[in-house]
Amino acid sequence: MADKKIKPRLSYTLLCDDVRQEMGGKFSLMGLFESIYSNTFPALHPRFAIVNEWTGGKGEFLSRIRLLAPDQKQVLSESDSKINLFNESQHHRDISVRFNSTFNVPGTYWIETLLDQERAGIIPLTLQIISNKNVH
Repeated sequence: MADKKIKPRLSYTLLCDDVRQEMGGKFSLMGLFESIYSNTFPALHPRFAIVNEWTGGKGEFLSRIRLLAPDQKQVLSESDSKINLFNESQHHRDISVRFNSTFNVPGTYWIETLLDQERAGIIPLTLQIISNKNVH
């Protein structure tokens, strides 16, 4: 009898400037953030990473991470990856790096995670305008 497929749960989604894999397999996350600040728009953000962790599942799944405009309809970028979980206690970290993302206006953008084409989670990414007089 074939093993039953069990859908995993999304434990967390984190945004950071960079992710490095250290010796021994550990990951180091640099520059965790929830907002991006710019003094002009459109704003170009050169690089950031989206880190998802999955657990509690068993089987093969397709994960899709999408960067959505403030209207939550326009997809600005997306990436797919396969997840293979062999038992329910296994953890899987999915890391997606975005390069040269353009944000046309200030506002709340969205990081949406899909699992087999169903929404598993969504988090806000706030883009804020700042002036030079507000910077220390």
